[in-house]
Amino acid sequence: RMRVIVVLVCVVVCVFAGVSSALPFYRVVDDVLKANATSQGDNWAVLVAGSNTWANYRHQADVCHAYQVLVEHGFSKDRIIVFMYDDIANNFENPNKGVIINEPNGPNVYQNIAIDYKSRDVTPTNFLNVIKGDKQAMQGIGSGRVLESTSADNVFINFVDHGGPGIIAFPSEMLSATDLSNAMTYMHTNNMYNELVFYLEACESGSMFDNILPANTNVWATTAADPTHSSYAIYYDQQLHTYLGDVYSVMWMQNSDVANLNSLTLLQQYQLVAKETNTSTVCQYGDSSFQYTPVGNFIEGKNTTTTRSVRKTMRLVGGMEDAGVDVEVIDSRDVEIGILEHRVEEAQTADEHAHAASALAAAKQQRVTVKTMFERVVAVVAGEDSVDRHMEARTKIADLQCVESSTKHFHATCLNLGQHSWALEHTFSFVSMCNEGASADVIRSAIDSVCKPKTFRFGKL
Repeated sequence: RMRVIVVLVCVVVCVFAGVSSALPFYRVVDDVLKANATSQGDNWAVLVAGSNTWANYRHQADVCHAYQVLVEHGFSKDRIIVFMYDDIANNFENPNKGVIINEPNGPNVYQNIAIDYKSRDVTPTNFLNVIKGDKQAMQGIGSGRVLESTSADNVFINFVDHGGPGIIAFPSEMLSATDLSNAMTYMHTNNMYNELVFYLEACESGSMFDNILPANTNVWATTAADPTHSSYAIYYDQQLHTYLGDVYSVMWMQNSDVANLNSLTLLQQYQLVAKETNTSTVCQYGDSSFQYTPVGNFIEGKNTTTTRSVRKTMRLVGGMEDAGVDVEVIDSRDVEIGILEHRVEEAQTADEHAHAASALAAAKQQRVTVKTMFERVVAVVAGEDSVDRHMEARTKIADLQCVESSTKHFHATCLNLGQHSWALEHTFSFVSMCNEGASADVIRSAIDSVCKPKTFRFGKL
């Protein structure tokens, strides 16, 4: 059993330095605010759900919720650009067509959402072109809309999906930390923002910024996890047979639903979310010089008269117990297995039980087979005696180019890691070997020896 149940007590597992009191989740901390922090430009946002399939329901639910947060705070819809595969709301497994929820018995966060890039348009290349404002590259693709922000504007980017060391996933492709960093550098060089905030939900999400994001480019990022650990899903729904949200994402959005974002600073929200996300270590990176800027400077509208109706949400602390809801969380990489285990438990007939049990056994065997592929690569590079050590290592990246090159080659040669992103955990073996001096050329050669010709062609779970 790989699922765990959260005990609903106010215990802080990992607290950012400076948080010394356990305040209720929905209250605003009275720290020093940055004086006269309102910028004079517009606010822009790019929201990305990088996955597809019913098992990954929660990623699109997170992004739909983020869209509603922005709109309910007066954000102009023509300043929000959305990437979302859009295979959930009307999925054959969805008993409530046109409805996506992000919490138990929650509101329909899919309602009235405008999606710019769907299905096969949800790619790393399109995302990078959009944030770089490349209209020509996006002609004829989706809405064609790109960031048109200037040096007077603030930009908010929210990305939600699977990840691994130095990688975040898209439905069939991956985005490397280097490519993301280069795009952010381009935006800075070309004066595409005043200040930029990036909220990233993914396993090992800290590795996308750790020792990469500069401290002097007016970009500040927070991540669901540190560079070496998973993020977690939350809210298993027995009717939908899937998880509704991700812990970090749910925490920042439920806080934003109820907080006064004109007085709540970025740092305060980070501290609150870090405290409430007791399943992983929430981290911050980049330029901290504007941490005392109100959150509203990035996710509220400019000069709007919109009256916001405060959404009624069930908070993880201070509401869920009273509602009688069991809050189940699970390592994001175990979600598909967890769903199948639930299917076995919830089967109503012998045929349903047999089908679910067969699917669960096949999924587990697939993971054993994929792990064996990585082990064989490690054995070729470092010898049989070193396999366990490299496969079990969870260390920060020291040679980013080596890791990215090895991971991309495995993706192209052995297994589509975008479609099987749970396997990204095993790319820590590449981190370990690269850190100990193995070259990317040697690792790529070992990958070729194991996977050419391709003998592993897995479909989607």
